Amino acid sequence: MKREPFVAAREARWIRLEDLLAQLRSVRRNAAPKDVAELPAAYRRVCQDLALARRRMYGRELTERLNRLALAGREQLYRLPARFAQRAIDFIAAEFPRKVREEARLFWLATAAFLVPALAVAAIALTRPDLLYALVDAEQLHEAERMYDPANGGVTELRDAGGNVKMFAFYIYNNVGIDFRTFAGGFLFGVGSLAVLVFNGIHLGAIVGHFLHIGYETTLLPFVVGHSSLELTAMLIAGVAGLRLGSALLAPGRRSRGRAMVEVAPHCLQLLVGAGGMTALAAFIEGFWSAQPLPDSVKYAVGAVLWSAVATYFVFAGRRRAA
Repeated sequence: MKREPFVAAREARWIRLEDLLAQLRSVRRNAAPKDVAELPAAYRRVCQDLALARRRMYGRELTERLNRLALAGREQLYRLPARFAQRAIDFIAAEFPRKVREEARLFWLATAAFLVPALAVAAIALTRPDLLYALVDAEQLHEAERMYDPANGGVTELRDAGGNVKMFAFYIYNNVGIDFRTFAGGFLFGVGSLAVLVFNGIHLGAIVGHFLHIGYETTLLPFVVGHSSLELTAMLIAGVAGLRLGSALLAPGRRSRGRAMVEVAPHCLQLLVGAGGMTALAAFIEGFWSAQPLPDSVKYAVGAVLWSAVATYFVFAGRRRAA
């Protein structure tokens, strides 16, 4: 191919890359253009064009132009990871709560799937405790009784730093596992996610109702009130991610199921990442705060503040930037 057809066939995309680089240089660090995703492919193409121009000896002027484009593209491309911290802040401050609000219907569906069985089983435990053992394993209830027995001081204890770290790691492992199982149930057309939420609702309702019935609420409630807002909300959001994935598989429209899953996967994974961050924070509170021997009034006050903060965050965060 001669030089003129070579340039004519590629001039438009070189100009597009120049415009894109100009945009990236002019915008603020936290306001990269939406089409920044074009940059990696455009950079690879201009590098290929540069190699061809050099090999075919199309002239110094053309090779220098392409070399400048390639160097500028490389500079911008490898600067993007430096913006990770800003993108993380933007995600936490605005994008994550907006994504949860976008899935309001699925959020309330997940809440109902968890809360209705929890309340129903708690009512059974209070009114017909003899029926409770038909729903949950008796050994699990007895083990929970031993842990929260007020005669043994319940789960309140003054641990050293090593003990707090150990419990923090345990709660991370256990609770993040619950979130992933809740999300993974979405691969079963969303039914699996609903089943995990229902199961956890039954388990929580059985524990709370049984403890209220036998008078152990004085040890249970002060312990869980601090971290429950983050932990339970994160589990529901993981359920939302699973339900969104399941809905794409169940009703892909004119797309194949594989294509529908690929298209919805980034959105679902962002929800899951946000839920995982909340679960990690809940585990930190549970490991370092919840078991501390503090007055119940203090723990209830902190719990009320955290529940209010979580609700306020998901209702209001990111609205101004979205507007």
